[in-house]
Amino acid sequence: MNHIKKLLFLLTLMMFVNISCSDLEEDTSSLLQVGQIASEADIQANIAPIYRSVLRTNNDPHFLRTATYGADDITTWIAGNKAPLRVFDGFNYGSGENSDINWLPVAWDNYWKTIYYCNTLIEGLKTSTAPAALVKLADAEARVFRAHSYLNLVKIYGNVPLILDGYLPTGEEQRATVLENYQQIESDLLIAELSLPAPGSEGTARASAGFAKTVLADLYLTWAGWPVKDNSKYALAATKAKQVIDYNYYTLLPIEQLWTFEGAMSTETIFSVRYPADKSNWSSQATAFTFHQGRGFSDCFPELRFFNDFPPGPRKDATFLLDIPNRGAPGGVITPLNPPTKPWPQSDRQHPMYKKYVFSEDLTVINRPVNFRPFDLYRYAEVLLIYAEAQARVGENASSIEALNQVKRRAAGLPYLSPNGSVDVATATPNEIVDEKGWELAAENKRWFDLVRTERVAEMAAKRDPSEPVTLVRIPTPAQYIAPIPFESISLSKLVQNPEGFKIQ
Repeated sequence: MNHIKKLLFLLTLMMFVNISCSDLEEDTSSLLQVGQIASEADIQANIAPIYRSVLRTNNDPHFLRTATYGADDITTWIAGNKAPLRVFDGFNYGSGENSDINWLPVAWDNYWKTIYYCNTLIEGLKTSTAPAALVKLADAEARVFRAHSYLNLVKIYGNVPLILDGYLPTGEEQRATVLENYQQIESDLLIAELSLPAPGSEGTARASAGFAKTVLADLYLTWAGWPVKDNSKYALAATKAKQVIDYNYYTLLPIEQLWTFEGAMSTETIFSVRYPADKSNWSSQATAFTFHQGRGFSDCFPELRFFNDFPPGPRKDATFLLDIPNRGAPGGVITPLNPPTKPWPQSDRQHPMYKKYVFSEDLTVINRPVNFRPFDLYRYAEVLLIYAEAQARVGENASSIEALNQVKRRAAGLPYLSPNGSVDVATATPNEIVDEKGWELAAENKRWFDLVRTERVAEMAAKRDPSEPVTLVRIPTPAQYIAPIPFESISLSKLVQNPEGFKIQ
């Protein structure tokens, strides 16, 4: 009976989230039937697909970030195969149109895959005969990644169905409200934060309580903003972020070390996705963020206004590449051309590049630049800025201003724990802190969601440099705050397209 139930679950979910057969065969190879989780080895066999799914989800930024190109920290090439990105860069959506474009389903499909693996483990652990401590830890790991996946689905697509333990999706599911989504995410994270190990005691590349609390802080900050606008959640966001700070474990790296390979395996990292040491699987970050003349794909680079407004100093120098690589690949070997670089105004895209994603690029594996540097889902600088903003909204205090100043000092290339009158501020508005966060986390897939929750998308779109090749179809409204659910998933289910199906509470 368990085998039949699991088969039904798999088949119905495959319809619901549009998973290919080849992916199913690869990803479920180590999954056991529910009821067979009896040992630590069984638990690890069921945790492995969760981490593998998280890795795959974050492997291709040009796919995952498709619906976030309305942010002012990124834009894309006017030609080539970038049409799906231009749909969102120019706000050419909002009433369900363009739901059939390429790449839009990637985030949807992959987050649902992760949820499926988490659900399978959580359900199986209910009848597991494995030692209680192992069961508790595994349940917490599954819950933190289920919560993180749901939070990202809601941020991108709006309210989504709640498919949880033992629930067999049939295609008949209806959207839960945004509030119900948030409440379920909160429930998982409150359990996870109590059972996951403290930062520094978790296994290599595994989730910690610091990760769970950081996702909670992110959830509460989102909950307090558009669309629910429950201002009481700002205090909770500040509390959770302060708890992460009070571990006294996380640190800020010197700015010149931040984007090194080792920088994503330091105590600045809250959680990072890691790639195999045998180079069998790499990240496409470098390929996506490099121009064609550097052997990349020209997917993603900064809007000119964002670049020009970015405060000068060591952080700006570490963030952007101004001399653009000029390369060929004769015989499949990446080779510098003459001249080896060109100033960005003379480059093929006439924009700077994001240096942070090519600083640790590897040019020796294939005929494109790739990354083996771990990819940060959250880092400590974000926690400091969540705390600073959330506390500013309820009443800033000395510690919240200090959190902001630590980020500002590091941005200036100064020791971040040492007060410095040349950069420190005595007070800051929430929007000033959001802008600081935009610069600190530029192109880290955070800015769009901050602009949405603070309802500043139109404000930033109005400042767009008129020379940008990708032009705006419209000045954005809240109709553009959430992406359409991919067409095939709508067609195979009872879900109703945005915005008609969007319900807050």
